[in-house]
Amino acid sequence: MMTRLKHFYRQHVVAVTLLFFLIVSIAMVAIVYLQPNKILSGADYHFHMNRVENLALSIKHGDFFPKISYFFIGGMGYAASLFYPDAFLYLPAILRVLGLSIKESFVIFAIFINLSTFLVTYGSGKLAGFTRKKAVIFALLYGLSIYRFADLVNRQAIGEVIALTFFPLVIVMMTRLKAGKHQYWYLLAVGMVAIGYSHMISVEMTGIFIVIYTLLNLKMLYKNGSFKYLIAAGGLSLGLLAQYFLAVGEQMATTTFQVSSQPLAFLSDRTLAFKEVVRNSLTNAVFHANTVNVGITILLGLGLACYLFWRSKNDRDLIAIALGLFIMVTPLMPWQLFDHTIINTIQFPWRFFAIITAIVSYLIAKDDLQLLNNKYYFYAIILMLGVGNVIYATNSIQNQSWRFRTNAQYNQPNPYYIGAGHEYLPAQTDYQKILKHKKQVIQYQPDKVKITNVRHTWGQYQFEFTTLKHQKAVVEVPFIYYKGYVANINHEKRLIPMQMNPQNGLTQITLKGSGQMTVFYQQTPLQKVGHVISVVSLISLMMIIYKAQSNKKLY
Repeated sequence: MMTRLKHFYRQHVVAVTLLFFLIVSIAMVAIVYLQPNKILSGADYHFHMNRVENLALSIKHGDFFPKISYFFIGGMGYAASLFYPDAFLYLPAILRVLGLSIKESFVIFAIFINLSTFLVTYGSGKLAGFTRKKAVIFALLYGLSIYRFADLVNRQAIGEVIALTFFPLVIVMMTRLKAGKHQYWYLLAVGMVAIGYSHMISVEMTGIFIVIYTLLNLKMLYKNGSFKYLIAAGGLSLGLLAQYFLAVGEQMATTTFQVSSQPLAFLSDRTLAFKEVVRNSLTNAVFHANTVNVGITILLGLGLACYLFWRSKNDRDLIAIALGLFIMVTPLMPWQLFDHTIINTIQFPWRFFAIITAIVSYLIAKDDLQLLNNKYYFYAIILMLGVGNVIYATNSIQNQSWRFRTNAQYNQPNPYYIGAGHEYLPAQTDYQKILKHKKQVIQYQPDKVKITNVRHTWGQYQFEFTTLKHQKAVVEVPFIYYKGYVANINHEKRLIPMQMNPQNGLTQITLKGSGQMTVFYQQTPLQKVGHVISVVSLISLMMIIYKAQSNKKLY
C-alpha cells in the first residue's frame, strides 16, 4: 500500500503538492471564518471591505480602473484607489459583481491569498535550490507563521497580507544574486512590483532590507557581476510602479494630507519591550498592539540562527539583518530620529516581523545543520506549526469574541469608515463635521448665483448656473478635493481645473455667466505619463522573459 502511494505521489507530485497546500489554505481560515452565521472581523476589515465594494461598484459603472473611490463618504469620494492600489482586489470585487456576499467573497479571497503564499514560497524555495521537502517546509514555516496569521485573522490588513506573499521571493532572489546566479534576475523586479501594488509600506520595508543586504555584500555583488542586474531590477521595478509613484507623488506635492499634518502614529511610540516580545512569542500570544509577536517557531529559529552565525559564513548577512530588525522593534532603536521623516510612514516598527519571519523560515528550511534529515525533527516542525495555529485561532475566538459579527452585520459595509487615521483627507478637512452633516449639497451664495437642475450620479455632479448681475461667484461641489477634478462647461472641449476650498478641503470653482456644468475626475497629464512608463516597462519585462526563455531552449 505504501509503495503504491509513493508511486502515485511521484507520478502526480505537482497535483498532490497543490492539493495539499489548498487543504491547508482552507483549514487556516475554517476555524475563524467559517463559523455558522458569524465571522471574526479584524481591525481593518471595514476599510478593506469598503475598498472591495467600491471596486465592484466602479466596475458596474464602467470604471474599471478607478482613482477616486465614490462608495466612500456617501459619494464625496476618497482617493483610496489612488493611494492603496487595487491590483489584487479584482478577484473579490468580481465575485461581488457576480452576486456573492461580502463574507463569501472575502473567505474565497483569503483562501486564495493563503494558497498563493504557499505556492510562491514553495517556488522560491525551489529557486533557492531546495529539495522538495525543504521547499515544503519553507512554505509551511512562512505561510503558517503567527505574524502572518495574525495579519490575516486579527488585523485583516489585506494589503499587507497580500504583500507578504512575495517577501520570500525577494529574499531568495537577493541570495541568488549574491551567489552570482543571474538567471531569472527579473523575478526580483516582479516580487518588488507585486509588493508595491499590494501595500506600499511593505515596499518601503523591503527596500530597506535590499539596501542593507546590498551594502553588506557590495564587494561580492561587484565581483560576480550581479550588481548590474540588481540595478536593472531596481530600474524595472521603478518603471513598472511609475503609474503609482507619479500619481501619489503629484498629490502629495500639491496637497497637504492628514498623513503628514496629523500622523496616526509615531515609530518611537510603537516599540515593544524586548522581554515582552520574547514572552509573547513563546506563548503565541493573540495579536494586540502590545502583544504582537513572531511566534514560538520563528523565535526558536532565530535563536538557532544565532548559533548558525558561528557555523555558516554564507548566511551571516541574513542572520545579522534578522537580529538587527528584531532589535529595531524594541526601544533600543532611536526611532525618535525618524518620527518626522518619510520613514515614519511605516507607523509600527513591529511590521519588520514580516521580514524576520521570511528570513528565519528560509534559514530553517535551508538546514545547514542538516536537521531535516531526521524525520522526527521534520514532523516536529509540522506538528508545532499545525498545533500552534489551531491554538492561536481558538484563543482568538475566546479572547476576542467581541470581534464576531453576524453574517448580516459583516455583509453591511460602512462607507464612512475610511481608516483610523483618515490619512488621505486634505489637512483642512474636518471629518467629524462631515459625519455630523452627511447630507451633502452644493454650496453657493444665492445672491450671486442661481443653481438649478442639480444631478448627482456616480463620480459626477451636473447642474445649470447663472451668475447674477454679471459678477463672479464661487460654487462648492461636495467632492473631497484631489488634483485631477475638472469642470466641463456647456460641453466644450476645454476642461477647467477645479480648486480646493482652503477652509474645508472640498472642491470649488469660480463661475461667471451662465451654462451647464459637469464636474468629474480625470487622469492628470502626469498620471498619463506614469501609465505610459509602466506599460512600456511591462512590455520590456515581457521581452526580457521571452528572450530568457528563448536562450534557455538553445542550450
